[in-house]
Amino acid sequence: LDAPAEEIAALYKQRWQVELFFKWIKQNLKIPHFLGTSENAVRIQVYVALIAYILLRMAQACQTAISQPLAFTRLVRLNIMHRRPINALRQTPPSPRSDPRQLPLPIVEI
Repeated sequence: LDAPAEEIAALYKQRWQVELFFKWIKQNLKIPHFLGTSENAVRIQVYVALIAYILLRMAQACQTAISQPLAFTRLVRLNIMHRRPINALRQTPPSPRSDPRQLPLPIVEI
């Protein structure tokens, strides 16, 4: 309480910058809560989310088919395990070729 008003105002300004940073993280990096409680766990989660965010933005910049970032992110999330060009994400994937030597698996409803 003995600190000058300028110092207190500077501390609140720095605190507000931290609040804005975490608001941006929650909105853009989709981290609703931190999985770990240690400083190292939080750092790793933020770094991984930042790397994923930057990679998505770079991939979106390399293509012209999808202009909205959220739509692009959804398409990547849905097709993350498919090996297809980025521009082909909107197209339905070709059906896999069946091997005549392989027996079909019957679908049994329970």
